[in-house]
Amino acid sequence: MANLYVGLLHYPMRNREGEIVATSVTPIDVHDIARSARTYGAARYFVVTPVPIQQAITWRIRGFWTEGERIREKSRRGEAIEYVSVAEDLEESLATIEAAEEQTPFLVATSARPSNKAVISYSDLGARLRTDGPPVYILFGTGWGMADELIDTCDAILPPIMPDASFNHLSVRAAVAIVLDRVAGDR
Repeated sequence: MANLYVGLLHYPMRNREGEIVATSVTPIDVHDIARSARTYGAARYFVVTPVPIQQAITWRIRGFWTEGERIREKSRRGEAIEYVSVAEDLEESLATIEAAEEQTPFLVATSARPSNKAVISYSDLGARLRTDGPPVYILFGTGWGMADELIDTCDAILPPIMPDASFNHLSVRAAVAIVLDRVAGDR
């Protein structure tokens, strides 16, 4: 069975004006996505940000649940948060996966917007996870979505969760949970 990796990227993202920016890490995203990633069997969850203070915040959140609270209260949350890693950029997270797996992962983008990128269905990606093929690394964006240049580096993109919805602005935490359930729920 191929290993599953999840990445929450904070750069290069678009803001509401379409400019390329680095977005802020939010504690609830670190915490809740870790829990979803652990529930659905991800090998690692990367929080990817080039901003040193945001990296420090992420490590502090991780430390609270893995060194402080978990030790005192035997919290199961710490079990999930242990799967969090921080990376400065996509390349650093890819290098970590390649070192662990000894192969390059199949890189999958997500977006609420339609794209010209080759689309892989949720069921096909789930089937890929059930093979002995390369690991699968699913990337999620923040802000107003990933820059097109980032999506272009991926091998495929998943279709939007609700492409025809009149309101299409899920929190990234909800989107991650839905995508993981669709691709790894029956793993």
